[in-house]
Amino acid sequence: MLLDLYKLVRRPSIVRMPLEDFTTECFAGVLNHHPKVLESFTAWLLLPKGNYKVVTQKRYTLEEDVNCIVDLVIESESVICFIEHKVNSKEGWEQLNKYSKVLSGKLHKQTFLKYCTKHQETKQQNLHNFSQYRWHEIAVWLFKNHSQIPLVADFITFLKHHQMTLDTSITTETVIALNKFLQTYEVMDYHIREALPVFKGYFPNAILEKQESISKIKEHNRIARFTRNIVSDRSKHSELLYCIHFEEVKLQTQIWISIAHPLAETLYQKAADGKIFKYWKDNNGVGIYLDCKMYQFIEDQNSDQEIKNWFSQSFVSFKNFIDSNPDIEWDINTLQK
Repeated sequence: MLLDLYKLVRRPSIVRMPLEDFTTECFAGVLNHHPKVLESFTAWLLLPKGNYKVVTQKRYTLEEDVNCIVDLVIESESVICFIEHKVNSKEGWEQLNKYSKVLSGKLHKQTFLKYCTKHQETKQQNLHNFSQYRWHEIAVWLFKNHSQIPLVADFITFLKHHQMTLDTSITTETVIALNKFLQTYEVMDYHIREALPVFKGYFPNAILEKQESISKIKEHNRIARFTRNIVSDRSKHSELLYCIHFEEVKLQTQIWISIAHPLAETLYQKAADGKIFKYWKDNNGVGIYLDCKMYQFIEDQNSDQEIKNWFSQSFVSFKNFIDSNPDIEWDINTLQK
């Protein structure tokens, strides 16, 4: 939803909203709509407990600057916290110092100053309990504590789409992963290719496409093969796909249909009734799938064949599902022998 809204506000026909401002408004919306998330966030910021309100783009007046505008203000009767958000830009001229001057005038309140960025940008501020953090830390905190809330999950997806969940710090894990990246990629690609003739054995007429370029891996976090237009109504996207996920470290085979497709709800209900597949439904589409964590193949001397067998069994399950549900109106030229 938030991705669609951002596309809307970026249309040439209307006044465009910068990504920083849009992100701030979305985050403020999450906090205002879910008091428990706001309470959790103020605790994460190490603010004293209190009844907080959140406002955005609040204007303050300084003698040398009549337009001192703070991105996010969190305030209670006894505490005030200024938060400056950055995405693809750096601090404006003396921006944090101006905020500090404003806070110095709040003599009746405990004051806090926070600086949130996408990229590493170290700042030195000694007043107002200053601290800084990055958007990826916000994403990690939200995911661990509140990802079951649909609006929060949507916001995390928005952050991920704009590469704001990425921790760019060089750690031991990063160096080890970089050292093994090509080998890991080649192993995953090997198993995807090994499963290809098995897939073609069950769906010989399917025209397969690849998802293995770096851009596609970044977008979907997987290496995959898929065939599209698997139902006769081609007005909206549908696909049968098998893949290996990077982050979740698992094998997966799935059918996915656009949420706008007239058969989406039918597919969802069939999966729910059948109790064979896992399934999901979101603003984009309906998916049914089988998956298998790759950890179970560690130190298995026959792992190559076992992975191939798992894919084969998943293809059989989907072939049986397709054959048993002709009312979904599958495209017989794609999926039938």
